Amino acid sequence: MAVVTLYMSDRDQNKTFTDKKEADNYDKMLELAENVSLWMEKEIPGLNEEQVESIGMLLAENKETLLKALKGKPELLIQSEEDKENVTPISASA
Repeated sequence: MAVVTLYMSDRDQNKTFTDKKEADNYDKMLELAENVSLWMEKEIPGLNEEQVESIGMLLAENKETLLKALKGKPELLIQSEEDKENVTPISASA
């Protein structure tokens, strides 16, 4: 009989992982989403709790794309996932 180690998310007790790094990354994403939500709630009056949480999760789940957009590639924000997968990096074609 095999033993499988499961890791639980600190912030979402219903979520388990078989990889510690995955669990840690998930917790970091949830922490970022929570902090972005709190920041948005403070900075943008009139947003309801559901909107604030949705925006926080959207930004946290897509932080890599957002960082690339902020570094000069804003078109990445409007590309579909399929388009992103079909893009060949410049360094790979050289």
